[in-house]
Amino acid sequence: MKWPRLLVSLAIPGVLGLGMFLAGGAMGKPALPLPADAAAQARQTVIGSRYTDVAGKLLAIGHGGVEEARGVAFVFINTECPISNGLTPELNRIAKVAAEKHVEFYAVLSDPTVTRAAAQKHAKEFQIAFSEIFDASGTLAAALEPKVTPHAYVMDAMGKVVYNGRVDDSYGAAGKQNGVTKKHDFEDAIVAVSTNRAAVVSSTEPVGCIFESWKRPAKETKVTWSRDIAPIVYANCAVCHHEGEVAPFSLMKYQDASKRAEMLAAVTDNRLMPPWKATDAWGTFHDERRLTDAQIALFKAWAEAGAPEGDKADAPPPPTFANKWQLGTPDLVVKMSKAFNVPASGRDLMTFHVVPLNLPDDKYVVAFEYHPGNRRVVHHMIAFLDATGTARQLAKERGDGVSYVSFGGPGFIPTGGLGGWAPGATPRFLPEGVGHPVRKGSDLVLNIHYHPSGKPESDQGELALYFAKKPVQQISLSIPLTNRQIDIAPGDNNYIRTASITAPVDLTLQGITPHMHMIGREMKVTATFPDGKSKQLIYVNDWDWNWQDQYQYAEPIKIPRGTKVDLWARYDNSKENPKNPQDPPKRVTFGEQTTNEMCFAFLQLTVDGLRAPALGQLGQLGQRGAATQPGGRATPILERLEQLRDRQNRGGGGRED
Repeated sequence: MKWPRLLVSLAIPGVLGLGMFLAGGAMGKPALPLPADAAAQARQTVIGSRYTDVAGKLLAIGHGGVEEARGVAFVFINTECPISNGLTPELNRIAKVAAEKHVEFYAVLSDPTVTRAAAQKHAKEFQIAFSEIFDASGTLAAALEPKVTPHAYVMDAMGKVVYNGRVDDSYGAAGKQNGVTKKHDFEDAIVAVSTNRAAVVSSTEPVGCIFESWKRPAKETKVTWSRDIAPIVYANCAVCHHEGEVAPFSLMKYQDASKRAEMLAAVTDNRLMPPWKATDAWGTFHDERRLTDAQIALFKAWAEAGAPEGDKADAPPPPTFANKWQLGTPDLVVKMSKAFNVPASGRDLMTFHVVPLNLPDDKYVVAFEYHPGNRRVVHHMIAFLDATGTARQLAKERGDGVSYVSFGGPGFIPTGGLGGWAPGATPRFLPEGVGHPVRKGSDLVLNIHYHPSGKPESDQGELALYFAKKPVQQISLSIPLTNRQIDIAPGDNNYIRTASITAPVDLTLQGITPHMHMIGREMKVTATFPDGKSKQLIYVNDWDWNWQDQYQYAEPIKIPRGTKVDLWARYDNSKENPKNPQDPPKRVTFGEQTTNEMCFAFLQLTVDGLRAPALGQLGQLGQRGAATQPGGRATPILERLEQLRDRQNRGGGGRED
C-alpha cells in the first residue's frame, strides 16, 4: 500500500480543558487490565492483528502499511489534548520519514467517549496525514499500556518493543513547552529499527495528558455491535463471511451477527474461528487469523448482554472486496481449461487441474494472484509446475483429460511451484531479486480443495502471473522435510514420526507448510543453530486436514550452514479419534489415499550467496526428486545447489561445463 501524500498543517493552539492534566510519567489505566504475563503476550501478538481506521478501512498491523515493513510505529493521541494536537504537524513529518524507511506508522485513538464520526471530524480538522487506528474497545491500549497522550512506541518486525516514550523533547517534564527541540527520540528509533539497529535511547518519559480512557467500565456499560464487535468481525471474519464466499453465511450486517451471537461467542472462545492452526508462540506470519483474549472476551460479553446494536454512528462501514487484480495489470492470465462440477454433498474433493502456460521462453515469476470462479466451494489452492508432461498423462488416465482427483498428493514430482491461496490471503510480490523459475513448456497444475455446499456447484478459476522485470539473483525453492516410514497399528494413539535435515549452505526461510492426513494430531518444526541456540519455526497443536495453510513468515528467518531443522509429528489411530476415517481403526501406512498418512513440512526458502543458475538445471533437479534422506542427509536438490554454489565461487558461474 502506497502512503498518501503527506500534508503539512498548522498547529492549532489549545488550552487545557476540565479534567485534562499535563503529566510526566503519571500512570493511566489501560483497557481491560491484564496481568503482567498476559500483557506481555498481548504485546507479542500486536504484529499481525487487524483493526479499522477512523474511516472503517481495514489495517493489518505489520503486514499492510508499507511494502516489506521493517518495523511498526505507534503514537497514542487524543482529540482534546493540546500537546497531542499541537504535535500533529511533526507527526505528519515523522510519518513521511517512516514510510521512506519502510516502517509502518499509526496513530491510535483509544477513547470510549469519542465516536467514530467525531474521530473523522478531528482527523480532517487537524489534517492528520497518516493512518489512525480507532481502538474501539481498547485492545491496543491494553497491550501497550500508554501513560499519556502522546505516547510513542516502536516495534521491530517480530513485535518486540524497541522504543517507548515521548515523541521529542519539545515539552518538559512538567508539561512546559521548551524553546528549542533538540532531541527527536521517536524519529531516531524509527530510523534505527529500519536498519536493524538498536535505538540509541530505548525508553524516555512521555509527557502529555494523562491517559485515563479505560478505567474499569460501569456495570451498565454494554459491549455493542457498532463500537466493539463490528470492527473485529470486519477485520477478521468478513473476508470469508460475505455473500458469495466459502463461509456458509454472511456477517456483514448487524442482523447477520446478532442472531448468531451465542454461536460466535462459542466458536471464538474455543478458537475454532477464525481458523488459524499455528500456535501463538511459534512464529509470526503474514495474514494471521487469530483473535486476542480481550477480543474473545468481547464476543462473550456481547452475547451475554443480549447482542445490543448500539449507536449506528459508531459502526465502521462494511468492507468491500476487490474483484480486479490487486497487484496491477498481469503479464499473463490463464484459466482452468473447463469448469469443474462439485456435487451437492459427500466428502471434500482434492483435485488437480492441468493448465498449459504455453511459454515460449524460460521465465521467472515474482508474484501470482488467484481468483476462484466460485468462492462458495473453493477451500484452498496450491499451484504446482510440471515440465515433464506427467500431469497431462495423469489427467488422461485418471480424469477427464484436463483434471483428476487425488487425495494425498499430485501423483508426480513437481518441477516447481508458485505457492498457494486460501480465503483471506493477500497476494504479494516476492522480495526484490527473488523469483520462481518456470521452464519453457511447463504446465501449471492447480491443486484445488473443494468443499460441497449442499447444492450442485461448478468452478472455473483463473490465475494471473507477474514476470520479473529486473534481474533475478535468487530462486525461491520448496524443500520437503519428510518421513515416509509410516506404519501405524490400530489403536495406537501416540504414534511419533521425526525427520531432520542439516543445512549444507546458508539459507533464508520464507515460509513453511505442514502436511498430514486425517489422523495427524500435532506437528512441530524447530531449528537448532550451529551455536546451540534454537528457534521454534511452527507448531500446529490441533491438526485439521480441512484447514491447511501455507504460512509465510512476516520476517524471513536466516538458517546458517550447519543448522539442523527437526520435524516432530504425532498421530492418533484410535477409535477415540473422531477424525479417524476408519471404524474400527485399521493399519495405516504412507500413501496418497484418505486412509493413508503423510508426514511433510515443506520449507520455502532461498539459498544465500547463490545467484540464480540456469533454469534448465533447476528443472532437472525437480525430476530427480526432493525427499529428505534417512539420517537427516540433505535433499538432492540442496546438495545440487551446494555444488552449483561451489562452482559459482570457483568462477564457474553456476553452469555445467
